[in-house]
Amino acid sequence: MTVNYADALNYVVTGSHAEAQAWIGHEVTTEAPFPVNEAQIAYFCALVEDADENHWDADAAGRRYGALISPPGMLMVWAFPLPWNPWGRPEHAPILALDVPLPGTTLINVSTDTRFLAPMRVGDRLTFSERVESVSAEKHTALGVGHFVTTRSACRNQEGTLVATNDNVLFRYRASDAKPPTRQAAPAAADPADAVEVLPEVRMPVTVTRCVLDAAATRDFFRGHHDHAYAREQGARDVYLNTMFLHGFVDRVGKAWAGPDAWLARRRLQMIAPVCAGDTLRTDGRVLSIDDTAQPRQATLAIDCHTEHGLAARSTLVFNLDQLPGHVTTSR
Repeated sequence: MTVNYADALNYVVTGSHAEAQAWIGHEVTTEAPFPVNEAQIAYFCALVEDADENHWDADAAGRRYGALISPPGMLMVWAFPLPWNPWGRPEHAPILALDVPLPGTTLINVSTDTRFLAPMRVGDRLTFSERVESVSAEKHTALGVGHFVTTRSACRNQEGTLVATNDNVLFRYRASDAKPPTRQAAPAAADPADAVEVLPEVRMPVTVTRCVLDAAATRDFFRGHHDHAYAREQGARDVYLNTMFLHGFVDRVGKAWAGPDAWLARRRLQMIAPVCAGDTLRTDGRVLSIDDTAQPRQATLAIDCHTEHGLAARSTLVFNLDQLPGHVTTSR
């Protein structure tokens, strides 16, 4: 392929930290290249093996939402362009942090904090407004030397309804500084003794085939996800899964407990280390609390992802158990 509009590295702008500071508060608005559609949803659900009927069964989803809905983990997917199109390169990168001028040309996502306010229905046309919130001073980490860029995006549908917000932290660093990726020290895990319930462990082998499906299902063709040589230059063992996979995977585990009548209201996820081809991914999930006094009733879950090399990601999910968006009352 002569061009690749879905490779984040093709959008990276270089410059000084002083130039980057001028970008704080800068905002861009882009339209998703395609409507929310059933085929892309099916690819993504196949990737993470998500059986939630709201993504597969039009009748069941229609009773709750009026149509099939996108998994929450696909929020970022809808903003990504195709690797090629006849009109040329999109004006802006799919992640605004790539447009910020900084010395680092290598990148890795660090954390996300996402709130889900309304469903993304099949047929919806989504618009994303993203703003640069902060650019850190130069940081020396186990991964290398670079800067953390925090952006905040708001997603709206064709009716102007706010669908979701997402705070994203991305690390831009110099490739010559690359060491085996270990993003940031993980916060302490909740004491299992404090859990209301322990969730069944889920295991998934990570193959090259799954990594290829990941790139296709999320339209994220960053080289670290499909190019063995580039991934190893970054210090990874092999090609690795992306942020959107981890979103979908922990969501799948949480939704399996909460059930199809629950609504994922918020997800916080921190990436600790890459999940590479050849690894086996497994979950350690706990229900931390169920608040029966809240309106709607809420449950908070902690779901950690491990490989044989250690902790890979840590997440916290908050579910509304008896009220879907639009104030449709259900029972669990």
